[in-house]
Amino acid sequence: MPELPEVETVRRGLIPAMEGRRIISAQLRRKDLRFAFPDRMAERLTGTRVERLDRRAKYLLARLGSGETLLMHLGMSGRFSITADDLARQPGDFVYAPAANPAHDHVVLQLEGGATVTYNDPRRFGFMTLFETAQEASHPFLAPLGTSTEKFRTSCSKFSPTGMPS
Repeated sequence: MPELPEVETVRRGLIPAMEGRRIISAQLRRKDLRFAFPDRMAERLTGTRVERLDRRAKYLLARLGSGETLLMHLGMSGRFSITADDLARQPGDFVYAPAANPAHDHVVLQLEGGATVTYNDPRRFGFMTLFETAQEASHPFLAPLGTSTEKFRTSCSKFSPTGMPS
């Protein structure tokens, strides 16, 4: 399973291809990964804009213009590939990583601007789901993690560097 630095590296690698771009089409090549995909997931993703790509612990969170969040977890063997204008990158992988077996390309997102983001996972221990962003605090995967980094930073901004309220 990837460690936090690897997940953050993947997030940063996906930002140029995904953030601020509309998902032109979403293709689910099977009905599940570790868990079943939510109802109409491909339809719900298609046409929406990725406003921001965040991370909470080992979860990648694509904040969508539809008011939903796409939660993604790499599992043990999951990885993303980005293809755009004859450029292929696999965020978080070594430069000379072997190509992923296309038989395990389970989710393919076509984004405006010509980028294709493909999720490949031979073991299918990773997963993706959609939820209403407003329900994040009570989401079963995220609620046990405690306060988000963003909320923590906001609450800390009330204090001076000495720790005293400003």
